Amino acid sequence: MRLKTAVVILFALVLGGLLFLSSWQGFRYESLRREVRQMEEEQKDWLELNRKLVAALAVLGSPERIERIAAGELGLKKVEPSRVTTVVIPGQAAGE
Repeated sequence: MRLKTAVVILFALVLGGLLFLSSWQGFRYESLRREVRQMEEEQKDWLELNRKLVAALAVLGSPERIERIAAGELGLKKVEPSRVTTVVIPGQAAGE
């Protein structure tokens, strides 16, 4: 009789433990799923921001804009190629 009671108690404890672990696993799964969804949304936001920054960089770095600023705001003018002097330092390769 005592063995039967011990087996029933052990079975009840094991069953309770398995139910607890199953519930905990479900909770953990939902928590991780929410976290992944949040990270995917954040990734979309970062990609959109990156796309906007690349577009802005293309506009700000356009040769026409730079030339307009150089001439209009800074008063710079293009130099005639005949007025350009190239200095070569002995012992160095070109382009270094």
